[in-house]
Amino acid sequence: MYQKKSRRCCALMLTVSICLRVCMLLGLDARAAALLSQAAQSTELARWVLFLETGQAAPSPAPEDTVPEPQLVVLQIQKTKPRPAEEPEAESAPEPAPAAGTELLPLALAEAGELSVAGACTYFYDKSALLARPSALDFSGDGPKILIVHTHGTEAYTPEPGWEYQSSASYHTLEADRSVIAVGDALAQALEERGIEVLHDRSLNDYPSFNDAYWTGLTKIEAWLEQYPGIQMVIDVHRDAVADGAGNAMALSSTQEGQSAAQVMLVVGTDQGGLSHPGWQENLANALKLQSVLQGQYPGLCRSLNLRTERFNQHATPGSLLVEVGTNGNTLRQALCTAELLGDALARMIHALAQNGGVLSVQ
Repeated sequence: MYQKKSRRCCALMLTVSICLRVCMLLGLDARAAALLSQAAQSTELARWVLFLETGQAAPSPAPEDTVPEPQLVVLQIQKTKPRPAEEPEAESAPEPAPAAGTELLPLALAEAGELSVAGACTYFYDKSALLARPSALDFSGDGPKILIVHTHGTEAYTPEPGWEYQSSASYHTLEADRSVIAVGDALAQALEERGIEVLHDRSLNDYPSFNDAYWTGLTKIEAWLEQYPGIQMVIDVHRDAVADGAGNAMALSSTQEGQSAAQVMLVVGTDQGGLSHPGWQENLANALKLQSVLQGQYPGLCRSLNLRTERFNQHATPGSLLVEVGTNGNTLRQALCTAELLGDALARMIHALAQNGGVLSVQ
């Protein structure tokens, strides 16, 4: 079989060779080259060569009008609506939104003598000097400047109709939208709306271990500071617990702008308890500045600033602050109202410091 195929192939090649030689003898070199090129492109010749080599004929090509169309994947792109003819072209690009600290909001301040400080710490400090000295906080540059955390994220309030929750302990819940975490959400939103970039860590650092809450919280704070070294303030949002003479939860409230708001207490830690905290006076200075704004803008909203012997993880940044928003006797609705006011006062303070070289001033 193989010899038979070879003889056929040789005969064909010999015939082609003889034809080419005849063309060349007749001076038809160009014609011979054209014939050879045409033969090489001939599908019929290719079919015969394949037949001589394999003994099987190749299928005839489909007519040109029956060749299938290539299959394409089409991505649909939605075009924007054409601008109405009557709409004029913008003359220039819109101005970018002002960065945090570029706008000086209206500010009312309480004097140093009006700021009450309580607590167990017996260190000497000068309120007037601390209030007047330039702040070390730097709110310039990009990235988040405030980190909101919750050492005791399960702390909750007195339930009211429509605001009930499932308790994990007395005045505690794992439901984030019913605990102090919701207050942190409201505070973060108030700051963001006023141009301050915020991170809010909604972790339950007191669950399942309440005793390890501060240690757990510190590991989270350090991780965030490593990722975002531009953070200037760490605000730890809590809910206080206050009882009357009969042991019942007592609400501490203030009427602000026609609404009932939970009173707020700023808590500042020191190193008097034995833990290293060399920057506690800078923390106290910034807390006094915020207290001045809060009392000036919203009289009656603040309780006395609480200066403590404990550190409360406030060695992490010069603007660290523990904030008690209401008590277990207040409702979450009252605490959310306070969060909005606290965010407004804090933004006013930040803008004033940025405008005046770190000095709190109405000018």
